[in-house]
This record gives sequence, structure tokens and C-alpha cells, in this order.
Amino acid sequence: MILSPTGTFTGMADGMSALFQTFSGLADNRVVPSPGRVLIARDGVLVGSVGVSGDTGPNDEICAVAGVEASGLVAQL
Repeated sequence: MILSPTGTFTGMADGMSALFQTFSGLADNRVVPSPGRVLIARDGVLVGSVGVSGDTGPNDEICAVAGVEASGLVAQL
């Protein structure tokens, strides 16, 4: 399990493309480093995450943050 927003994951992939290509291959190409997932916190405690897909990565992330904040929780980027 990766406990970081996908924006962080994407930044890591930019610097280690061969490693992330290997991860993707091992996972039958189901690992795609793209923004869209954010962590959810309540009172400073990680309680979950939410992911959005369907537009560009940055727009997916904006939508995920908006949904978390609309619920009264805190989106961690």
C-alpha cells in the first residue's frame, strides 16, 4: 500500500522512470503514476483516501480535493 497522494507518486516516477516502468510491468500495466488520489484526514489522523479518474490528472486531483473538503474533512496533498 502506498500512503501518499498520487501527485507525490507522480513526482517520484519522473525521477525514476525505469523503476516505475518495472512496477507497471509487474502489475500488468495497472500502475499509472498520475494525479487524482488524495489522502483524507480528520483531526490530523489519516482516515482514508479517495481517487478520481476521467479527466487530466490535475483536474482529477482538483475534483478529489473538492469532494473531500465538501464533506468537512481535510485533503492531504
